Amino acid sequence: MNERIIAVTACPTGVAHTFMAAEALKTAAAKQGFLFKAETRGSVGVRDTFSDEDIREAEVVIIAADIETDLSRFHGKRLYRTSTGQALKKPEETLPDALRLATLYQSNTASAKAGRTELPAIYQHLMTGVSHMLPLVVAGGLCIALSFVFGINAFKQPGTLAAALMEIGGKAAFALMVPVLAGYISYSIATVRVWPPDCSPGCWPPPAARAFLAGSSPVFWRAIRPGS
Repeated sequence: MNERIIAVTACPTGVAHTFMAAEALKTAAAKQGFLFKAETRGSVGVRDTFSDEDIREAEVVIIAADIETDLSRFHGKRLYRTSTGQALKKPEETLPDALRLATLYQSNTASAKAGRTELPAIYQHLMTGVSHMLPLVVAGGLCIALSFVFGINAFKQPGTLAAALMEIGGKAAFALMVPVLAGYISYSIATVRVWPPDCSPGCWPPPAARAFLAGSSPVFWRAIRPGS
């Protein structure tokens, strides 16, 4: 059994399921004797992109995605659609099902594709920023919670561990949320990291609304001039 199968994996956040589903399918394919390659579309961008030869020689294309993806390059190929969760939980069943149940894909017009994929692209840029901002939210919240262990008002006493935890969580970590959000949304749009112009506007002092608007400015600039 030497059928060649390729798969695209993509989940809404582009963090866990995207890569776990690809690895599960790869392991199952090795056990079942398939030639396999997976293209992951995660928060870090597209990895292991298919070449024209990969697509041409593939017997079937598995689309294990929970978000809409551009399928125009698979015109005329047999496609099998599933979710990242199903591919992760039942990879051994997904591969033979793909060969048996895949249907011929005919791409729609370019204008129709553009109308369908514009919103998911915006959503992907936003989720890239959010996924990189979340560690700061979690770490900051954890530091604040730990400061309360010493007493609900213990952080008000300078020089104490509670005060240090509140300083790290409530000020340092939370102050970086908007700059990191703006920086990674810009990176997702332009695929180039330019940290000073992308992140520094979000470092403006409170109120939060002003900082958020300032932090969003490079996002709009990158959207208008993605090559900048």
